[in-house]
Amino acid sequence: MLMKPGFDLLKGETIDVSAKPHPLSFLKYYLTDMYLVLIAVILNQAYGYIKSDQKIMEILNLLFNFVPGVKPEDLLLFIMFWAILVLSGLLIGVFWVSKMPLFYMVLLGLAGTLLELYFLTPYKINFIPKPLIKVWLLVPAALIGLFLIEAYRKGHRYFVTNYRIVMIKKFIGKEMREIMYDKITDIHINQGVLGRIFNYGTITPISASSFGLGEDAALASVSAAAQDRKRFLGISFGGKRGVNRPRAATYFSLYGIPKPREIHAIIANRQLETKEAPILKRIEDILKEEKEEKNGQN
Repeated sequence: MLMKPGFDLLKGETIDVSAKPHPLSFLKYYLTDMYLVLIAVILNQAYGYIKSDQKIMEILNLLFNFVPGVKPEDLLLFIMFWAILVLSGLLIGVFWVSKMPLFYMVLLGLAGTLLELYFLTPYKINFIPKPLIKVWLLVPAALIGLFLIEAYRKGHRYFVTNYRIVMIKKFIGKEMREIMYDKITDIHINQGVLGRIFNYGTITPISASSFGLGEDAALASVSAAAQDRKRFLGISFGGKRGVNRPRAATYFSLYGIPKPREIHAIIANRQLETKEAPILKRIEDILKEEKEEKNGQN
């Protein structure tokens, strides 16, 4: 059954196939979300262990005795909490080629810190130590995140018609990309291990303007320095080499769709029809002209 399109069909346009991302195609988002729960568990266990170990507490008292009004173990938990969130956001962002994971991690850190410092200060917390409030906030945040990720996934809709490919994302706002078959210069199909097992993958149509390509860059540099009396001399050489690879946002490609090879075959056949159409039209015009000439002679 075809889904109701969120766009207007052109004259004579029909939908060949419609699809949404396979649930497993968003596995990295779900795993990242569950990673927040793992952080909460690890920090909770670490905080309890630190408080129960006398030697560690003595070392902390020596290191953090310059901070008045703050327990050393609470300050260490605060540092660990922020360090893990920021580093995790940076590493995940590099893996995803996106800065949004770092933004979300910092946002969670700020929410937890403000909740601990201001909103719950007048109240007595019996079931959870106050320094751990920011840590355990990650658990409800992860649960909410699961629903948001699923809503985000279901907001993606892809349509292959006889004229074009339409990609739509509805989540808070709406974004849409469409590309005509005659504008497609290349098509890239990507299937990971799970994609090959469960038959899903990503199809990225690349346009003549290179839309759908991203750059993987490598940077190398060499530097040298020397000190001459009171002067410090230095020299540095660097170079960058990049390779364009198919890469696009989930709503600018057919991301994680089921049966990608079958859909690719439909797209390829439509491309072939688009290329043949002008030739067939030209042949039809020539035959028509010849027919008119013969009728004129008769």
